[in-house]
Amino acid sequence: MKKLLILAAVGGTLAAAAPAQAGGFSFSISNGHGGGVTFSNGQVQHYNNNYNRGGYNDGWNRTEHYHQARKMQQGWGNGGNRHGGKKFNYIPKTVQLIQKRTGGKVTDIVFRNGVYHVKGFGQNGRYSQAKADPYNGRLFDVRRANPNEVPHHRVIGVRKLLAGLRHEGFKRFDRVDLKGNVYKVRGLNKRGKAKLITVNSRNGHIKNVRNAQRYNLANNVKPQRKPFKHWRSGLKQHNYSNFHNARYVSGGNDWTDHYQVRGKHNKRNVDLRICAYTGSVLGYRYL
Repeated sequence: MKKLLILAAVGGTLAAAAPAQAGGFSFSISNGHGGGVTFSNGQVQHYNNNYNRGGYNDGWNRTEHYHQARKMQQGWGNGGNRHGGKKFNYIPKTVQLIQKRTGGKVTDIVFRNGVYHVKGFGQNGRYSQAKADPYNGRLFDVRRANPNEVPHHRVIGVRKLLAGLRHEGFKRFDRVDLKGNVYKVRGLNKRGKAKLITVNSRNGHIKNVRNAQRYNLANNVKPQRKPFKHWRSGLKQHNYSNFHNARYVSGGNDWTDHYQVRGKHNKRNVDLRICAYTGSVLGYRYL
């Protein structure tokens, strides 16, 4: 009895005793932080209301990436070409949408793991990087790019560059990388073979064409799931750390495939749901 009283004083609030069933009783000791221990009919059970608070969905704050991921996964479920009546956009159309919305200039764009990875200058002249939805061109996960990678402004625009390459018989580009004085562009030739094309970044003249080792725009554009450790470095850039108890959750209850993991945001304990395909934070709840 003395031990129980000590536990009650140290751990938190002692709940009022209540009958559990005929001939038995139960009571709980709270730790003051949403968890504790329950004694019932000679059995002990630990609980944590922060972790299972109100069910699978309750207590979670959904981010803009949650809605983005839902739309993309709906598109993958329809064969990867459409979602909600919208068509998959190739690089020229995506660049057009981004530049129209931002007033900036795209210099690099690569389709990888189900989304476009974009770099370019904003309207304020800042060089940034982001991800773009391949169905509507909307940007997310925007952040400043590596200052050592800032290219020269006086280069041919991406859309004009690809228009010239289409005139030469190339199509369905999945990569445009600005590397100093040249663009590295990947696409299909007239025979449907993947090629890596080196182009002068000032005038669009082709300097070299060779076989590409890979090509990301297959018939099925659904990305591949990555292990959680693949996303750690990106999450740390957004001040998340101390990850533990990561587990994969295969969709369900309005969430796309994700990892549920505990960690810290700055100095606060937090539960996270991380998209298994893009590494974006879909939802969070502070503990």
